[in-house]
Amino acid sequence: MPPLTNMLISASAGTGKTYQLSLRFLGLLALNGGNHPERLIAITFTRKAAGEFKDRILTDLAAGAADEAGAARLKERLWAVIKGTDGEPGLWPGAPEAWKEENLHRERFLHLLHILVQNLARLNLCTIDSLFAQIASASAFELGVSGFSMIDPTAEKLARREALLSLYRECSVNRERRKDFEDAFLSGADSDAEAADVENSMMRRLGTYHELFLDVPDAGMWGNPVTLGFTPEELAPPVPLEQFDSVLHDLLEQAKATPIPEKKREANTREDFISYLKSFNTYTFLGKVWFRGKSGSKTDISPEKARAKFAEYWSPLLEKLIQSWLRMETLQVLRRTRATHGLMLLFEGKYSSLVRNRGRFLFHDVTRMLGGGTITPELKRDLQYRMYCRYDHWMLDEFQDTSQPQWRVIKPFLDDLAESKAGNEGSIFVVGDIKQSVYQWRGGDLELFRSVSSQLQLEQRGMSTSYRSVQPVLDLVNDICDYARIAPGCEPAALEQWGEYPAHRCAPHLEDRPGTSQIWQAPKAENISANNDLVCQAAADILERTGALRRGLETAILVSTKNQALVIKGWLTDHGIPAEVCDDVPVGVDSPLGKNLLYFFRWLLMPGDPFVVGLLTHSPLRPLITQGGPESMGWKEWRLLLERDGYAAVMEELEQRLLRGRAELTDFHRDRLAVWQNEAEQVDEQGVSLDEWIRRMEDLTRREDPAAGIVRIMTIHKSKGLGFDIVILPQIGRDTPFADGRHLTHFIKKNGEGGVEGIVLAPSRHVYMNIPQFRELYGEWRARQQFDGFCKLYVALTRAKRATYVILPYREDKEETEADSMWKVVRSSIRPLNRGTEDILPESGASCLYSRGLDGWYEEFPESIQKRAEKNALEWPPQKPLARERISPSGLSEEASPLQGEKHAGAGKAAALGSAVHAVFERITRWDDENKPAWALHPATEAERIVAECMEIPSIRELFTLPETARIMKEQRIEAIDGNNWISGIIDRLILDGGGARIVDFKTDHADTPEQLRERHANQLNAYARIVSRITGIPLERITRTIVSTCLKETVPIQ
Repeated sequence: MPPLTNMLISASAGTGKTYQLSLRFLGLLALNGGNHPERLIAITFTRKAAGEFKDRILTDLAAGAADEAGAARLKERLWAVIKGTDGEPGLWPGAPEAWKEENLHRERFLHLLHILVQNLARLNLCTIDSLFAQIASASAFELGVSGFSMIDPTAEKLARREALLSLYRECSVNRERRKDFEDAFLSGADSDAEAADVENSMMRRLGTYHELFLDVPDAGMWGNPVTLGFTPEELAPPVPLEQFDSVLHDLLEQAKATPIPEKKREANTREDFISYLKSFNTYTFLGKVWFRGKSGSKTDISPEKARAKFAEYWSPLLEKLIQSWLRMETLQVLRRTRATHGLMLLFEGKYSSLVRNRGRFLFHDVTRMLGGGTITPELKRDLQYRMYCRYDHWMLDEFQDTSQPQWRVIKPFLDDLAESKAGNEGSIFVVGDIKQSVYQWRGGDLELFRSVSSQLQLEQRGMSTSYRSVQPVLDLVNDICDYARIAPGCEPAALEQWGEYPAHRCAPHLEDRPGTSQIWQAPKAENISANNDLVCQAAADILERTGALRRGLETAILVSTKNQALVIKGWLTDHGIPAEVCDDVPVGVDSPLGKNLLYFFRWLLMPGDPFVVGLLTHSPLRPLITQGGPESMGWKEWRLLLERDGYAAVMEELEQRLLRGRAELTDFHRDRLAVWQNEAEQVDEQGVSLDEWIRRMEDLTRREDPAAGIVRIMTIHKSKGLGFDIVILPQIGRDTPFADGRHLTHFIKKNGEGGVEGIVLAPSRHVYMNIPQFRELYGEWRARQQFDGFCKLYVALTRAKRATYVILPYREDKEETEADSMWKVVRSSIRPLNRGTEDILPESGASCLYSRGLDGWYEEFPESIQKRAEKNALEWPPQKPLARERISPSGLSEEASPLQGEKHAGAGKAAALGSAVHAVFERITRWDDENKPAWALHPATEAERIVAECMEIPSIRELFTLPETARIMKEQRIEAIDGNNWISGIIDRLILDGGGARIVDFKTDHADTPEQLRERHANQLNAYARIVSRITGIPLERITRTIVSTCLKETVPIQ
């Protein structure tokens, strides 16, 4: 084979990089005469992308082998890749015309297709994770592991929980280990509330810091003042702690001795300053002092505002106190960081012994092990024999998402190819796009993409012609993304990273196709919730105007968070528009069948639990457990089958008995039954307890695409790589900045080569903005977040093929001084263009701020009215029941069926608050007014404050001060048949005592009167009561239903 060109392509969105990759693969295959196709390796980041790549290769080659016309088209396309074109280097620029005629024809394409089909299982079109797993499996000896198996995220979550429980058990019997754990846990907590909530706090900290600990295990990197750039003098408080109170007392006396000004306003300032000093202490919460001003109202004030407000009373000594506080806070956060490392060290010892030492690994573990210098020249040579092949031609997709640890594994293989170019042994082809770097949080390294061409001597070219989007869609992309280069209020480093934006143009065959891009603004509303309703209504207006679903147009609504997706889905479905959130689906329990299988195994675990037995006896599984039935087996028989033959045998027996009992199962339920069967076969090989099996099926998820004919709702991250006819981008909730401090957990200091020098937990804003070392780290973090925000906005704008519609809530048209958020960038970029129209959407009243293209572009697609087939009544509900979404802050309307679930009426923030309030209530089993929990005494969150206030109300407190004989069930899921209806929901708090029951439901939605809540939620609670009555045998008249309203701060009985 002749010398080949190694190349790096910067491919903008929609420019056809999959097309380029597939042609590169076929070109290499043709140059090699079809020999050794397994030596060509193409690496992507997702299984879906790998599948699409394989499909494209086979489809293109089949088209070339089908007829002479197809062969001629493929011939010219491959020749352009092999020979090259003007400005675009080819694989073999010196290829003669004679080679083209001899090797690129139909018979040769048929021969190549035959070879690929025969070697389909050996083709190396894979994800980077699967490649690393293969290498690690073949390198077990060098890695020092005796066995090797991969575990999925669901199994890892269970393993993490198991390790945590094992650590707790060890701490309960080992006093020394318990002290180590308590010291590390309490020292690392940032509030009393976090210290009190051990379980949730540990899971949060593990989720944030465990992987970081594995990447940087050196304790000297965590909370080390030297590596973070502090000198001892910079950390020493100007006023020692033991002198703090006396100095503060002297300042207070001096302030009191100052003359009282004659003017009232100045006199009030003096009084406020004295109150400020009285409230100031060494443990000022989050950098703010709370004091009561002259008016008597409680006010919080930061040091920056205090300096300005009390400028005439400010003194150098007070400034020393402020600096002392800042330095004490710095020392405290350094201690918390070291304690966090200690906590991760304790956990990792237990986790590793239970998981990794048994040969069970996550993909991150594999990358970490292989990147530690394992890939030596000797091992590289041996691997081609152990893996039965060698890789001569490398094609790397989405390279901007590659991390440094991943690069340390791949680079040794590529170095040989780059160095041996003259030997014609192979080639390298790298594709990526910095503008789509939305996975930096996973470790994607932009500098790696920028430097790879020099590291491997690659020729570079760019691609900005879109084969996905029509020009009006690209005009909006150009208008907004070009403006992002100068977005005011953003860090210079972020703007520099974004760099020169290449103007996007559509491919020639798309130039005559109509399309549009529009930005709409909803009319003014009273609050955020009303804004959201109008934005959702505007989306519905656009769906109706375009006839998107009637015309069969693929339509997607893209949002930033899952909560926003649920808000939109709730609104659309409530208004009769079919919509589904594209997310990981809990396939173990997302069906009535799955939930009842869960009850079945809980019955095997706890046969004496009357509530579980009651749920089963009011489900279609009743004939399988009721004595005397033709298909029934008793508990002993089922349990013996489980212990003797395993979970798969139990599932097989269940399925057979269901079918013999003439249970009517839809395809959906058959699929879910297969999921349970497959998981059962896997756990039989591993050997897990019944409790672990139940948790595994509760946590099991799978990615599923919604059916056609509905609106798809997904996060922008999940939309990457996809394309839709119509894309709607709505602003739901407030416009948060790209660099949202609420998501800031820690800083990582890096050197010029990208290596980690130090790690420190993030202090409060008033600390990191006033300490130079922290301020520099914050600037770097802010720049990364802003660049990531630009990339996310770019990805969102480039998903549409024919039309993009942006919907904004009302906002006064003011000149923005900053454009540091997604929607500020959108507004600021279009303001000077004056491309608005007088068009108004009919129902929402939204006005058009920006328009390009043809408004009626959709008329070329004919409408088709599809009637839904009538479905016969089935024993199992035919589809997923719409269980109540926990994030929803509102309840069922009077007219709603219990099947419908609660409406998503609130904004994303209100929804999150509702979820948080439920979580705090869930912490309480019984309430002791004499011994309140720490979070109730010192609420650290809005949710804790709300619940603490509710617990001051006697009627609410009474629900939590129960006799020891009462059985209390929290978050009790209900899945049962009520007449002809399937009831699916969650009872917040179910109390069984003395032959009676009480159903308690916490509601955070706004209401002016108790009667409003009764009207909204009576149907829901009454349905729950009927099921509880049937399950427990308690008469309906002895089951009380109570709403706890956090808005009204009272209990509302339901009749």
